[in-house]
Amino acid sequence: MKRQTVLILSVLIPVALFALPDTASAQTKSLIWERLDTDITVEPNGDLRIVETNVIRFTEGRFTFGFREFDLSRMAGVEDLRVSEGDIPLEIETERDSNALLVKYYFASPAERETRTFTLRYRVRGALRYYPDGDQLWWKAVYADRSGFAVQQARVTVRLPAGAQAERAEVYGVRAELRGLGESLITAEALEAIPNGDEMEVRVQFPHGVVSGEPAPWQRAFDERQRFVEAQKPFFDALTLLASLAIFFGGPALAAVLYVTRGRDPNVGLVAEYLTEPPSIPPGLGGALQDEFADIQDIVATLVDLARRGVITLREFEGKHQMDWQIASSNQSAAAELLPYERVLLNALGLLYRSETSIASLRNTFYMRLPEIQNAIYDELVRRGYYTTSPERVRARYRALAGALGLVTLFVGIASIVLLAELTSFAICLPLALGVTAVGFWLIAPHMPVRTRAGAEMRMRVAAFKRYLQNIEKYTELDKHTELFERYLPWAIALGLRQSWVNKFKPLPVPPPTWYAPYPTWAHGSPLPTRGMREPVLASAGSPGSLPRQVDISEAAHSSGGFADFERSLGSSLSSLERNLGSMFDTLARNMTSQPAASRSSRSSFGGWSGGGSFGGGGSGGGRGGFG
Repeated sequence: MKRQTVLILSVLIPVALFALPDTASAQTKSLIWERLDTDITVEPNGDLRIVETNVIRFTEGRFTFGFREFDLSRMAGVEDLRVSEGDIPLEIETERDSNALLVKYYFASPAERETRTFTLRYRVRGALRYYPDGDQLWWKAVYADRSGFAVQQARVTVRLPAGAQAERAEVYGVRAELRGLGESLITAEALEAIPNGDEMEVRVQFPHGVVSGEPAPWQRAFDERQRFVEAQKPFFDALTLLASLAIFFGGPALAAVLYVTRGRDPNVGLVAEYLTEPPSIPPGLGGALQDEFADIQDIVATLVDLARRGVITLREFEGKHQMDWQIASSNQSAAAELLPYERVLLNALGLLYRSETSIASLRNTFYMRLPEIQNAIYDELVRRGYYTTSPERVRARYRALAGALGLVTLFVGIASIVLLAELTSFAICLPLALGVTAVGFWLIAPHMPVRTRAGAEMRMRVAAFKRYLQNIEKYTELDKHTELFERYLPWAIALGLRQSWVNKFKPLPVPPPTWYAPYPTWAHGSPLPTRGMREPVLASAGSPGSLPRQVDISEAAHSSGGFADFERSLGSSLSSLERNLGSMFDTLARNMTSQPAASRSSRSSFGGWSGGGSFGGGGSGGGRGGFG
């Protein structure tokens, strides 16, 4: 059995290896388009009799057919179409829609690694152009889409009727040698290979009246468009470009002027280099006044300040799955002295209608109360005369303006594509300029809240006290005033100095706060045996004067369920809130076109064109072609 298996494999493997190259080559097709010559005869009735000769060297793969698609937008039709290889006529299939005619022709035998010549003959009606100063043949002899293949050589021959001589001739899209000006036989020989995507376009003018016929409807529309492009479009281009530049620079400049005139605080000068006592404002409000945002550190600072004042207590306990923290109301009489925003905070924690709550219970729910707390902080700043309007409302007003400009940008972008694209090449510049203006207003929105003179003075006091906290060791002997840690802890949190504040007091014997009970010292006044017991945060109740590992309540618990988790949870919610401010409307589509430059080697000296404009790209014919 093994011997039979080995024998079978010894036969199959060489056969498979021998067959692989043929299979791979069958999947890959390649050719060299050696020549594409076009012979055009202008007949007395205005029709064009055209012969296209394609010389193809098939280098890899097996080919069985070719195809040619005609663009019918600038002609009346294609008739009498025949395809042959030498003297052998080939079978063809045609498919037509309103703007194109697709012709597929099948080879008499497959082509592989050989050179073959295919000839297309057809008659074109309604492609000649008629003008009083001279009729024109304008034809795209080498079409742009050739299935990715370049044409190595190309020649175009134009034969005019008896009695007609070429008054003017040009070649567009490729460098070419043009001969026959003043004669009835004109030839254009490409001087370089023509890459796929490029085309060779021939234009010849001869005296009017030699051939019969009249302008086709498409010619009238084309000529009208060309007259607009050459006579009026430059004006619309300049007007649109100037308006766009005015908006592009004027819009952001207006935003900058608004910021300078309406977004800057009164100049109250430097109140003091530093202040050793905190300003007469709660820490949470001071933090919000400093940076104009009621962020999570201001809320945490307010919570710690409430604990210092005896309104709440914090204690650590072991939850079902992890350590947790309890926030409890500890002094009901103190609650009567709460400020409105503090009452809103306690209500969000549920402490106005129950005695305690846990941090774990706030997950995925507390973030919904943040806007209410923030607005209450802003309202308190307004009530104290530090702002005339809530900073958040001012920011929202300018964001709304930026959003409205974004909508205008969207509508103008759509209108530019639909209405202005035919009038100007710079239509897209208008929505772009409006979009830049919208971005400008969006960028100034966070900076537009303005403090009153009283607010500016209080902010300077907060800044002076912050400088004191940052360099407190220069002005105070900390080892003799360790009580300052707890006293100014809410301020350190609100002003973003939490970690540096902790580091300053790490080497010192800081007394524990009375409102804080680390696990497990709170139960019956004695430690409880338990798993997972951690070092006390401020100072162990059983070890007076011991050096604390951490002394900042907002960083007290590093395991999940601790106060740090609460802070991070709220911080994440607020960050999500701040990020959810909407997005810029991007509009925009491109509608700029380029026109191929005319061949400099082929211009005649008999004057200008009789009609149809002075640039290339407007010829009849074109389309695409290839082999498969």
